[in-house]
Amino acid sequence: MSCIIPIAGAADGREMKVAREIEKLKRRVIWCERAGGDSWRQISFIYRSADRFGSRVFDHSFCHGEINLAVGCSTGSCCRCRPDVFAYEQNVLDLLPKRLGDSEYCPFFNPAKKNCGIYGVRPFACRVYFNLGSTVHCCRNPNDTTLQMFDNLKRHLERVLGPYLGGYGLIPFPDQSPLFVGSSSAPQHTYCMPSSPQSSPP
Repeated sequence: MSCIIPIAGAADGREMKVAREIEKLKRRVIWCERAGGDSWRQISFIYRSADRFGSRVFDHSFCHGEINLAVGCSTGSCCRCRPDVFAYEQNVLDLLPKRLGDSEYCPFFNPAKKNCGIYGVRPFACRVYFNLGSTVHCCRNPNDTTLQMFDNLKRHLERVLGPYLGGYGLIPFPDQSPLFVGSSSAPQHTYCMPSSPQSSPP
């Protein structure tokens, strides 16, 4: 079920703008080889494309009204998960200092400031995730548009970033389970997982 606001007019215009930006992002990721044969150029191009997508979608998201640049996000809910990573990203994150313990937040999230401690090198999934709904519920529960976009891009991203590995984290969070379990391919998608005591992440 989609979390996008079902209001005619402004909402329809917003959805069309977001859909256009998603298509632009898909084209850039699919044709990233045009950035050059060097893999570092391609990785840089993919991240720049993701950041460009974010800057254009931000104003049309719930996040726009929740983030204060001086303080951070008022909810911090989207970081209550293990960020989805590809092999290259996991190798980078393994080198960075992280918060230890059994917190349900991402190990790189700063709970005091409610912001990302590795914002400049955050994974692709974090760069393109925005709450396109009308309430905080969709901060932790991505809507169909977000899930489809990420799943459609995965195989193209794997050509540059290596195999998709699912959610990052050495310590599984006990109250979280994968949200997207409809695909038979492993590993399971863990993009911004909701609370669920019934099962644990793969």
